[in-house]
Amino acid sequence: MNYLCAFRRIGLASFIACNVICPNALAQPLPLAADTDAALDLLLTRQAQKILDDHQLSKSRSTGVSVSASVDIRQKKLVISFGAGILPLEDDHSLEQVEQYIRNTLEAYAMQAGMADVETLILYEGKPYWEHFPRDIGAQQQGASRQAADHVLVSAGHGLLRVHPGMEWEFQRPERNDGQEDLITTGYADDLQRLLEERGRVTVHRARRGGGDAHPESMHPWHQMSARYHLKDLLPDRTDIWNHFAHSTASDREVLDDIRARPYYANHLGVAGMLSIHTNADIPGIARGSRVFYHSSKPADKELADLTLCYMREIITAQEGYADFPIPQGGAAAGHGENSFATMPSVVVEVAFHTNATDVAALQDPAFRTASMKGVEKGYRLFREGKGCVPLKVESIQGIQLPQGSSQLVDVAFEGYPQYPIELITTNVGCPPGWTCSDGKVHITAPDDKPSQIVLRCENAGSAPILWDTRVVDADGVKSPPVRHVVQCIRTSRGARGAPAVPAGVEAATAG
Repeated sequence: MNYLCAFRRIGLASFIACNVICPNALAQPLPLAADTDAALDLLLTRQAQKILDDHQLSKSRSTGVSVSASVDIRQKKLVISFGAGILPLEDDHSLEQVEQYIRNTLEAYAMQAGMADVETLILYEGKPYWEHFPRDIGAQQQGASRQAADHVLVSAGHGLLRVHPGMEWEFQRPERNDGQEDLITTGYADDLQRLLEERGRVTVHRARRGGGDAHPESMHPWHQMSARYHLKDLLPDRTDIWNHFAHSTASDREVLDDIRARPYYANHLGVAGMLSIHTNADIPGIARGSRVFYHSSKPADKELADLTLCYMREIITAQEGYADFPIPQGGAAAGHGENSFATMPSVVVEVAFHTNATDVAALQDPAFRTASMKGVEKGYRLFREGKGCVPLKVESIQGIQLPQGSSQLVDVAFEGYPQYPIELITTNVGCPPGWTCSDGKVHITAPDDKPSQIVLRCENAGSAPILWDTRVVDADGVKSPPVRHVVQCIRTSRGARGAPAVPAGVEAATAG
């Protein structure tokens, strides 16, 4: 056993060191007492530097580039700063993967130390990456004069392409935990397309092609191929879209082409939105949950990212077994090329981590896949409608008094945007001894089907309060928190209003 882990010296730095050096040790988050912790910053910096050096070696590049990390504990902010010598000569997306690995890894360690939903800022020589490569968004239009409000591009991450100079066909992401991002994302994109068409009534375009017929160059099925090859086949004369880096000598230049091809295709189509579906990764395999990334130079992207996470959280956590699935409150700023070159609102949705075995089990679960894509569709639909993040919630229901043998219609007002049909479910949580109290359910097919009302009855002979919980449950399984309310039954003279002489029940029954 490592002595550092055995003794668990007090402080955040020791907590992180314990998890880095012996990650199987049982450790608990420690209290955050100061704004900074120099030892913690040092340990995070060492981890970032190791990941960067390994990446540079794998690309046969200089390992003399520095990276540092610092944490503001009170503000829950992580700053990752790259030194001079790493920026490419042009914006070619070549740093995206290493930046993502460093970010996810350091965030995972910071969260283990008790810093939930840490905000990360990544700087290159003191500035965000995109500020080093200023560009005119308007000049990126690829022939589209205006955006089509009812068209959207769905882009499933990665896929097969050739690695130069040997020209081998390879997937862009390695297999991890019996799952591979390049193949997982296509099923998610299929679900998302169906939901966008059925619920959002929009026309969906795809960056990658589906189907099992063979791509003629590789003889692999088309659904395994990257967007670059679908767009090459679809638009052979538009080499500016799918062969942007033709001059490059990098072995992974088709990866760079593939990233750029997706937003350029969205611009060419003139779609109103672009939704990119990926799975995520960190180095130690401890990070979990969904992330949605936006480009900080495009304000609408942040709004779309936040709404997407809001409704992913609402629907995913409503499913059995996923109540605690980690989903942050808001989107994260990043410089992904896949959406930074898109002229329309666009986000990168990292559904879960393929480097984490628990998340991979979720990624392979059809129920999770459908729930997560329902959340993405709902977020995009409500973004288009100009609506916000409003979780399903029943408003307070005032108590009522009822004479025995009588009933009353009660309005159930709620906020949120449930998927119809919905049910108003009333459950008894306090029935007087000797009385009979039965639950009730109202089914509402559409918003204009009938009023959101329940019928409450008092049919017992006697006076007593009855306690009820009422909630809304929608077609996606989303349940509003139950609202507690009271019916005070009042005894009348014997035989009045035909009231029974013996208890006959208190009921929340179907309206009408």
